[in-house]
Amino acid sequence: MRDKAGIIVNRLVYGFTFAFLYQIVIGIATSLFSLPLTGNIEDLFLGVTQIDSQHGPWLVVWWIVSTIIITVISLLIIRHKKYLSPYKGEKDIQIPPKVTAITAIIIGAIISFLFFLLDLIIGSVVDTGSTTDILAIYQAAINGDFGPLTISIIFSIMAGFIIVGVAGKTSKVKQITKDMGLSDIATLGKRITKKSAGVKTAADTLGLQPGALVHIGEKKVDRVSFDVFEYDAGSHSEKHPEMPEDCFTARDDSKSYWINVVGIHDASVIQKFGKHFGLHKLVQADIMNTDLRPKIEVSQDYIFLILKMPHFEKDTGQLSIEQISVVLGRNYVLSFQEVREDVFDNIRARIRTGEGDARKQKNDYLSYLLVDALIDNFFAVLEQIGYRTEKLEEELMAKPGPQTLQTIHILKRQMITLRKIIWPLREGIGAFEKTASDLVSPETKTYLRDVYNHTIQVMDTIESLRDMVGGMLDTYLSSLSNKMNEVMKTLTIIASIFIPITFIAGIYGTNFEYIPELSWPGSYFAMLAAMAAVIVAMIAWFKKKEWL
Repeated sequence: MRDKAGIIVNRLVYGFTFAFLYQIVIGIATSLFSLPLTGNIEDLFLGVTQIDSQHGPWLVVWWIVSTIIITVISLLIIRHKKYLSPYKGEKDIQIPPKVTAITAIIIGAIISFLFFLLDLIIGSVVDTGSTTDILAIYQAAINGDFGPLTISIIFSIMAGFIIVGVAGKTSKVKQITKDMGLSDIATLGKRITKKSAGVKTAADTLGLQPGALVHIGEKKVDRVSFDVFEYDAGSHSEKHPEMPEDCFTARDDSKSYWINVVGIHDASVIQKFGKHFGLHKLVQADIMNTDLRPKIEVSQDYIFLILKMPHFEKDTGQLSIEQISVVLGRNYVLSFQEVREDVFDNIRARIRTGEGDARKQKNDYLSYLLVDALIDNFFAVLEQIGYRTEKLEEELMAKPGPQTLQTIHILKRQMITLRKIIWPLREGIGAFEKTASDLVSPETKTYLRDVYNHTIQVMDTIESLRDMVGGMLDTYLSSLSNKMNEVMKTLTIIASIFIPITFIAGIYGTNFEYIPELSWPGSYFAMLAAMAAVIVAMIAWFKKKEWL
C-alpha cells in the first residue's frame, strides 16, 4: 500500500512538472507565432484541415517540433526523476543516452495523442469554458471551489503515468527505428508489429516446389555485402566486392579462399553462388531458411553445415539466435551470415597477420576455426546468463517480487532456446569429425574432436543452469508461501491474544441489570489488569513455544 501511494505521489510530481514546463513552452510559442495552440495532437488536426490557409502549414510544423519538445521534457524528467521523486523506493527506468529524431517524434506523438484523449475524457466531465491555468485554480480554491484543483491533480497524476509509461518504452522504440530513414516512416506500423509483412515463415512455403528460394525469417540487413580472403602460408589478400560476380575470380588451387556473405534474403545472390560452386538447390534453399536446426550434409564436392550463434542484443538485452551456414569445398570456404556482427574477428586478424596456423593449414582448418569460434561464443553467453542467475539468487534471498518471477521466466525461455540448438549442434559437429570425406584431413579431425568435447561441456553447463533456474522458480514460490505463512502467523497470534480479552469485554458488556462486581469502584481497573495479565501470559507462552 505504501509503494502504491508513493508511486501515485511521484506521478503527481512528474505530471505537474511536465505540465508546468510545457505550459511555459506553449505560452512562448503562442506569443511568437500568434497561433491558437493547444499543445497536443489537436494542433496537427487543425493544421491538416486548414492546410490551404496561412496558418495551416505552420501548425503542422509546430506539431512536429512540439512532439520533439515533449519527448525532451519527458525524458529529462524521467532520467532525473531521482531529484524530483518524493518517494525513493520506486525502480529506476533505463533510458538510452542517445535518442534519434525519429524516435523522439514517435515518443512525442504517442504522448501528445494520449494527452489529447485525456483532455477529451476530462472535457466530458468539466463544464465548457472552465479556466484551468494556475492562477484561476488558486483563486477558485481560495473562494472555496476545489473542483478545478481536484481536476488538476487528477490530470497531473494521469499525465505522470503517461510520461513514465511511454518514456519507459524508449529503448524498444529506438530498437525498432534504429535503421529507419525518413522514407520508412510510412511502413512504421508494419515494423512495430511482431511479424511484419516482409517476414515469412515456413507456412509461406506451402505448395512451393522443393528447393524454392524463399527467405524464411527476418530481413536483418538492407543489402548483401561480401568479404573475400585469399591466402596461403606466405601471403594473403582481402577485398570487399560490391557484386557477387566479383567473388568468382579465377582461383589458384595452391591457395585457400574464404568468401563471407552478409545477408541471406536475396534469392538471386544465393542462386548465383549455388550455380558457380555447384550447390544443390536444396542446399541453397536451406541457406535462406533460418528456422532450420543445426545439421551437416556431406556430398562428394563439398560439406554443408548449418550452425547457430547466440548473442545478446546490445540495446534490448534479449537473446538472439543467428543462423550461419558454412560450405567447405576443395579449396574454398563459404560462410553465409544474417548480420555483420559476428565472432570471427580473431580469425580474420590471424589471416591478416599470419599468426598461428590459420594460413599454414588448408581450408578445412578454417572451417574448424569458424565452428570453434561459435562454440566458444556459447561460453560467453552462458557466462552472462550465469552472472544474471547469481544476481537473481541474491534477489530471491533478499526481496523477491513480481519482477523476479518475470526474470526467472525469461531465463527459463533462454535456456530452453539454447538447449534446442546445442543438441543438434553436437550431433552435427560429431558427424563432421567422423566424416569419411577427403575434404577433412586427419589432423583437422583431431581439432574437431576437441570442439566436440567443448560442445558437451556447453551442454552440461546449459543443463546445470537450466536446473538452477527451475529450482529458482520453486524457491520463489516457496518464498511467497513462507511470506504468506509469516503474515498468517502474525495475524493468528494477534487474533489469539484478542480472543480472551474480547471474551472478558463481552461478559461485562452484557445487558444484565445485576452484575455484582460492577458496583465496586475499582472494577474497571481490575478488568484492565486482568486483560493485561492475560496478554502477558499468552505472549510468554508463545515465546516458550517459539512461536514468536
